[in-house]
Amino acid sequence: MIAYGVTYPAFAQLAKQVFVEVAEAEFALAFKRQTDSRIALVTGVARKEIAQLRRRRAAAGELPDIEETVVTHVIGRWMAGPPYATPDGTPRRLPYEGTGPQVPSFARLVREIGGDIPVRAVLDELLRIGSAHLDTDGDVELRREAHIPSEAAEGRFTLLGSDPGELFGTIAHNIENPDAAWLQRKVSYDHVGADALPALREEARQAGLEFVRRANALVSSYDRDRRPDAPAGARTRVAIGVYYYEEPVAPESEPEAPPAAPRPPGRIRRKP
Repeated sequence: MIAYGVTYPAFAQLAKQVFVEVAEAEFALAFKRQTDSRIALVTGVARKEIAQLRRRRAAAGELPDIEETVVTHVIGRWMAGPPYATPDGTPRRLPYEGTGPQVPSFARLVREIGGDIPVRAVLDELLRIGSAHLDTDGDVELRREAHIPSEAAEGRFTLLGSDPGELFGTIAHNIENPDAAWLQRKVSYDHVGADALPALREEARQAGLEFVRRANALVSSYDRDRRPDAPAGARTRVAIGVYYYEEPVAPESEPEAPPAAPRPPGRIRRKP
């Protein structure tokens, strides 16, 4: 955040707004309207500030989520399996326009997503962010299987807010529901030589991409936008993630000598 010019006061204001939004959405009383006073009680934020935050949010509207854009839907469908990908989720190279209405093509993929965004506009955006490549013969190839704007920090900050929130939500669920825990696993070793890190990062990246392909194919097979015949029920959002992290480990220091036994207090002598 400091690198992108986000100061502590700006962060504190954002955190305050999140406290207010969560209290408003999830800590309302069933028999009463959620008031500024109630939110102030459960958050500790001053009532006057709560009123300002709520008015400001209502005036500005909600920001679009990075996961709810045409580009991310196109990439997700491209990786979701036939006809645009192999059964294991490897995206195929697609002609820009097909020779027939049933021939898989980039244009058919974009039109399948819906909306009134022109096909060429979607391609231009994919090319701009480096997620796709247009060959001289007119074929479109997916190069990056994620939409993270390479230039704009706003996209990265959106991920900074959404991805940890999902992880924390899973941890909180598992604490509160130990008998119905969600998937939460990781591997960790603390004696890996630094010379091995470049190879380990690349192998981990490949393993992660393979996992994401399989996870995307799995979840998309239950998504009712993709498969109208999938099991019904209340609309639910599902996310499965994977990450890599490393940090240096401080060298072990010599064990400290055990502290000497405390001496019994001596006799206090009064001055004459």
